[in-house]
Amino acid sequence: MKITFMIKKTQWLCAILMLWVGTAVGQSIKGKIVDENGQELPGVNVVEKGTTNGSSTDANGVFSVKTTGTNPVLVISFVGYTSQEIPVNGQTSLSITMKTDNRLLNEVVVVGYGTQKKKDLTGAIASANLEAFREAPNVSILQSLKGALPGLTISQTNRPGQEASINIRGTSTLNGNTAPLIIVDGIIFSGRLSDINPADVASVDVLKDPSSKAVYGSQAANGVVLVTTKTGRTAQKTTISYSGSYAVSSPTVKARLLNREEFLQKARDIEYRNAYTAASGYTDPNPAWTFANSDFLPPNIAGSTTDNNFDWFGALTQSSLLNNHSIGVSGGSNTTTYFLSAGYTGEKGYIKNDDYKRYTIRLNLDTEVTKWLTLGVNTSGSFTDFSGDSPSMNNIITTSPLVKPTNDNGEYVINPMGDVNVNPFLASLSDNYEAQSRLVGNFYSIFRIPSLPGFSYRINFGHNLKYFKTYSSNPYNAGRTGEAFKNDATQYEQTLDNIFNYTKTFGKHNINATAVYGYNTANYNRTSATGTGFSDLNLSYNNLALAEIQKIDSEAWDEALLYQMGSVAYNYGSKYLLKATVRRDGFSGFAENNKTGIFPSLGFGWVISEESFFKVPFVDFLKIRGSYGENGNKVARYSSLARVVAEDASKYVFGDGSGTFIGRSVSTLANKDLRWERTRGINIGADFTVFNSRIDGNVEYYNSTTNDLLWSKILPQTSGFASVLTNIGELNNSGFEFMLHGVPLKTKDLTWDITVNFTQNKNKVVRLLGEDLNNDGKEDDLVASGLFIGRPIGTIYNYQTQGVYGLNDEKLVGFEAGSYKVKDQNNDAKITAADDRVILGQTEPAYLFGIQNTLSYKQFTLRIFINSIQGGKNGYLAANHLTGYNNTKGNATNSNMFNFADYWSPRNPDAKYANPWVGTPVTAARAYFQRNFVRLQDVSLSYTVGSNWLKKLNAQSVKLFVSAKNPLTLTKWEGWDPETGQGVSSQQPFPVMQSYSVGLDFSF
Repeated sequence: MKITFMIKKTQWLCAILMLWVGTAVGQSIKGKIVDENGQELPGVNVVEKGTTNGSSTDANGVFSVKTTGTNPVLVISFVGYTSQEIPVNGQTSLSITMKTDNRLLNEVVVVGYGTQKKKDLTGAIASANLEAFREAPNVSILQSLKGALPGLTISQTNRPGQEASINIRGTSTLNGNTAPLIIVDGIIFSGRLSDINPADVASVDVLKDPSSKAVYGSQAANGVVLVTTKTGRTAQKTTISYSGSYAVSSPTVKARLLNREEFLQKARDIEYRNAYTAASGYTDPNPAWTFANSDFLPPNIAGSTTDNNFDWFGALTQSSLLNNHSIGVSGGSNTTTYFLSAGYTGEKGYIKNDDYKRYTIRLNLDTEVTKWLTLGVNTSGSFTDFSGDSPSMNNIITTSPLVKPTNDNGEYVINPMGDVNVNPFLASLSDNYEAQSRLVGNFYSIFRIPSLPGFSYRINFGHNLKYFKTYSSNPYNAGRTGEAFKNDATQYEQTLDNIFNYTKTFGKHNINATAVYGYNTANYNRTSATGTGFSDLNLSYNNLALAEIQKIDSEAWDEALLYQMGSVAYNYGSKYLLKATVRRDGFSGFAENNKTGIFPSLGFGWVISEESFFKVPFVDFLKIRGSYGENGNKVARYSSLARVVAEDASKYVFGDGSGTFIGRSVSTLANKDLRWERTRGINIGADFTVFNSRIDGNVEYYNSTTNDLLWSKILPQTSGFASVLTNIGELNNSGFEFMLHGVPLKTKDLTWDITVNFTQNKNKVVRLLGEDLNNDGKEDDLVASGLFIGRPIGTIYNYQTQGVYGLNDEKLVGFEAGSYKVKDQNNDAKITAADDRVILGQTEPAYLFGIQNTLSYKQFTLRIFINSIQGGKNGYLAANHLTGYNNTKGNATNSNMFNFADYWSPRNPDAKYANPWVGTPVTAARAYFQRNFVRLQDVSLSYTVGSNWLKKLNAQSVKLFVSAKNPLTLTKWEGWDPETGQGVSSQQPFPVMQSYSVGLDFSF
């Protein structure tokens, strides 16, 4: 009993002693944090170093922390400002000023298999300012990059959920892969960047020059886009954030289909020789002519006698709506960080049933288990839904306003025009389910050896699983007998990277060495079943066995890439920089004689501003750099092999009366010597900051050559094959880029920040087949493929038009009034392809530029982004003319068109466009126009709630904003949009949309 009593007494004494000690060493500290202008900073993290004890500043920049250590140190951190560690030293009240991070010198960018300070780079790497586009109604991160970075071209999108194409520094291939390599959180990402919630993306870095791309070898010929998603931060209390917006969209061009009277007038114009009198010059109506004398089909003839005026385009289009919502939770202790998010995007398309939904989830977790082991995971799920069949745009456009979609009983008319064109409304009756799901799990471990400082070994193990499901049924398909199908596919990718890194500093010498050994594999499986001829479709696509005719189809493929890479970066006193890299790739798609490729690179930099002799007062930082490197381009899987097919033409019968057996035949010719496309190039650049970091920027010049281009070479028919994939020729790409950022105005209340980027790229064909079949002493062009030695890939070689023939013009043989005047280049009074086609220009632009303006006044921020593409003298050309009728008068008479078509007729002799229904001996003749434009792409105005209201709301930040996308486009191009190249043609125009949105961001 005494022993028990003494133990309890001792325990109580220890507890009291510990409480006394804790009280003695702990202290309450209050303080205020402001920026360099004396403005209070709310939401700044204040954490006692070595603990999870901390808080954040309130709306007035004030914080209060109760420390527990004997010599406490406060860690102060806030996005956009330099972190600080402040010893308390017995103080109870602190006044802290935070300094803005230097934009150029201290910015950390993601490079291949790691990060690096921007001031230490030797290659051309561009980093996106994503904050400038956070308020825009963007479904994909690609929309935030469009026009924002020099050398990076993002295509325009005009459909819900559509994935934009990406181009970096022009085209370096004829027949190979043109897309850049996408890396997300260090792992190869094949698929749609639109599947990633833009709110989850922390940074995007683009590797553009051969040196920086060389770490990815064979996949990097078209550039590399590195996407890094958000994570928590160490010693950060839990933050919950929400971002949401609602947008309404409509076409940037307000076009419509011809109404009843305009449609009837078009029919008169087509029949002008009969519908009007010759004596009047075909301008006065012929009273003896009626629409029954035209090429109208019976339904149109009937409609011409009634008051039918149905607006098919208006009935099947609608205002587009977009909802975006994201919620995130992030934080961290001294050893663990986490970021959890969920997002929803719902887009209602301009065409009915052209809808899109996306659900995303993400968990990024990193924990330091011990001083020598860190474990982490980046996981995400994306679930997209494209369900619903939208009407065919071509069917909508061509359907006459003289006919209606339903009969007097309210039933849909299958062929309202009385021809093969189906009622556009029928597509919307489909029971359609189309979904894609992507599950990503990237797991990593980082090992460190305490006895070997600076060494780390990282294992990345990535998994990417995609599911594709497309199910549909429609009772009106298959000639009204009903059709249903199911299509299921899966794709699985796996990546394993072993990354060894060693850093060492001795004196002014700094070395960073990286070695990588890894592989990437992918496999795909698809099974499809289709049934036609249903007595009923009550079970939709869920019982295909009910179909009279059943068809099964399946396919599969797999591929593998094995790689090794070594890289060494040397830095002497942050003054002299050197980086050397070599990578070896092996890909299953290549032939046995050229399975692997080796890609080296070398980069250097000289920070002139660090030299003692450089004494220029207004120059804060100046670095020149240069690099040389080689990259490859993979071939498509199985391209080097002889492939066989089992199709109907390969079936055979053994003897009379025997059954039919499935046979196989060789469909492609093998090429054991098929080689990698190889791009070699240089990059010369300069980085600078001047006037106390008020202005910074970079300038780049590059020149690269691609050899061994992948090309399907035409073979003699006697070989049994039409072509074989082989290597030919040489392409050259060169260009100039710059980005300039400045702060022209900065006061206590008003700041003006501006960024200008400029891109100029030129490509040309240097060599092709090496043949001189006409014996003129020069290598032959590939005219049929539009490839010409010494000229760009997008060279336009066609007839030169000089307006439109009128009634009384002297015409070449075969031409009529209303057709294009084609220039007779050799004056032989006839037009032939061999003698009268000339080079008119090229499709590539001369240059691109973007201008981002940010004006901040107190709590208001106005952002304006301008994007432009210009063609120069003869660049950025495209044909713009009326099409869709194949020079057939009957089709043109019965089909509708948009009202911006300025076509020729005797009533309109000065028209811009030829008459598409007039026959001509030169059907390929086109009028080409430049697509130059300046677009006000993004405008937003935001209001950040002040500190007094934040305190009442108990929030870290609250922001309200309104924004507009594509509200204004300045161009001479006529039609839907210059950037998409969709003009006055009536074939499949999907308009570019302008959007207006309101939104809210807050965190607490």
